[in-house]
Amino acid sequence: TFSANAQTKKGTVLLGAGSQFSETSWTDWMISPKIGYFIQDGLAIGAMIHFDSNDQYVPAFAGNYVYTGPNTPPNVIGAHDDYTLTDNTREFGVFARYYAARNLFVEMALTSMTSETDAWGPQTYFDVNQNIWVQENMVIQTRESSSNVRLGMGYTLVWREHFAIEPFVHLDLIMDGEMVMQGQGTVQTVETIDLSGSEFIGGVNFSLFF
Repeated sequence: TFSANAQTKKGTVLLGAGSQFSETSWTDWMISPKIGYFIQDGLAIGAMIHFDSNDQYVPAFAGNYVYTGPNTPPNVIGAHDDYTLTDNTREFGVFARYYAARNLFVEMALTSMTSETDAWGPQTYFDVNQNIWVQENMVIQTRESSSNVRLGMGYTLVWREHFAIEPFVHLDLIMDGEMVMQGQGTVQTVETIDLSGSEFIGGVNFSLFF
C-alpha cells in the first residue's frame, strides 16, 4: 500500500467505479462509473453515471381449471395475456474531490436520478362500454425522481501505484424527490408521494490513476 500523494498530482486522470453496500443486498449492488481530472494537486472534478435496466417477460398463460362439482363447468384461475415488467434506474451527476490529508479525501456530488418499476397486480378501472367498474390484473407502474446533494469522505488504499480501493461513507440529501404511482388500486387515481429526506450510505470505489 502506497501514499496517494503521487496519484493526486495536477493532470492525473481518475477512472473509477463504485457501489454502495449499506441497505443493499450483495446481489443488488449497482456499479456507478465515474471519471475525474485533477485540476490542481489534491483537487479533482468529474462526472458520474449509473444505468441499470432489467426487463422480465412473462408469456401468456391459459390458466388452471378448477372443478367445483360434477354438474358445473370448471373455473379458470390465473389466466393472463403476455406482459413485460420493467425495472430501470438512471442517475447522472458531477462531483468534486479534495484530498485533505494524504490518503483521506472529502467529496461532494450533485446528482439527478429517475427510476421506473413495474409490478403485476389487481387494478380497478371504469368500463365505459358496460358502465361498470371492473377489476383485473395488469401492469402497475411506479416512477421515482429526485435531485440529490451528496457529502462524504473516504480513504484511498493504493496498490501497485495506479490501482486503488476506496471505502467511503456519505450523506445523501434528497432535495427534490417524488414517487408517482396509481393510488387506491384504481387506474384513474394517481398518487404522488414526497421522498425528500436524508440517509447515510456506505460503499466502496475501485479506481485507476493515470
